[in-house]
Amino acid sequence: MIGDTIFLERTRLGMTQEKLSDYLHLTKATISKWENNQAKPDIDYLILLAKLFDMSLDDLVGFQKTLSDSERSALFHQLKKEMNHMSDDDVVKKAEELSKQYISDFKTLLILIQLVLSNTKQVNNNPWLLDILNRIISKTTVESDLQAAIMLKVVILFQNKDYDEIISLYQNRPYKLGEELFLANSFAAKGDISQAKQVLQVEIYQQIPLICQYLLNLTVYESANRQELIFSRLEQLMATFQLKSLHPNTAISCYYGLACHSVEYKPKQAISYLKELVEATKNLLQQFQLHGDHFFDAIDPWLEELPTGTQPPSSAQTLVERIIGLVKSPNLQPLGAQKDFQDLLEDLEQLKKENTDEH
Repeated sequence: MIGDTIFLERTRLGMTQEKLSDYLHLTKATISKWENNQAKPDIDYLILLAKLFDMSLDDLVGFQKTLSDSERSALFHQLKKEMNHMSDDDVVKKAEELSKQYISDFKTLLILIQLVLSNTKQVNNNPWLLDILNRIISKTTVESDLQAAIMLKVVILFQNKDYDEIISLYQNRPYKLGEELFLANSFAAKGDISQAKQVLQVEIYQQIPLICQYLLNLTVYESANRQELIFSRLEQLMATFQLKSLHPNTAISCYYGLACHSVEYKPKQAISYLKELVEATKNLLQQFQLHGDHFFDAIDPWLEELPTGTQPPSSAQTLVERIIGLVKSPNLQPLGAQKDFQDLLEDLEQLKKENTDEH
């Protein structure tokens, strides 16, 4: 806050409030109001203060155009920890205030919005989210920021049930044309084999969770026989890429879908899927970040450059609470009386106790 800066710089110079007020031809009460952030200097006094303190106006008012990657990462982890103990309203208020401070730092704005979406239940009463995203979309020249902003906008539009706008936004977008193949082959042609491997591995790594979600969604629109075929292929895909350890978050979602599908006619199979879900949860908590494995051995440089880092935007405790909520959902209530089901819930509750803020 500007008042804090005025206080620190005044005391650094050994000036009393009275001396500063005499210098500026103001009252001591005015200086006191500034330093207590009850009032702000107008531009003429800001210029005089900046000259007196030998600092730029930007530094005086606390303006930062952009954060460095390390500063952005530190802010992300600090906010993630703080927001775990905040109400939805306080999360939104905190992010909105910070967005004003970093209004031209699009990567930081995207992180703030991602944190809001991950730590609040409702976004339809927060129009500033779409305002910020539309600002990024209209002004950014960085393709990755543009695509991230569009994706977050679509998430909000979907939660707000603005389906027509989503269709208008995405309907005429081209399907994937394999650009990564040309990029990888171009690196290889220049002798940069490691970069070619990274491009291909990163693309596969990103597409596998999406394909799993596509398959889960597809079952909603298919007949019972077709559903069995889709779930079978989903399980094969998960096994092939060892998703329970590679990407446990995706595995949790898949096992939940499989359990819901089996609960009525194959309750034992549903329990088996839920056991896998609990194992995936344990794997997630043991390695609470995105990571590769012996197959994806070239993606670490890409992971290290992710704007939000490799850790989820929610705390471990929050994630476990959400998983418990899934298992307790009405879809799985037919299993509620079974001892195996109750034991699984106890395991999850124990994981919740063990994982508070250490992550």
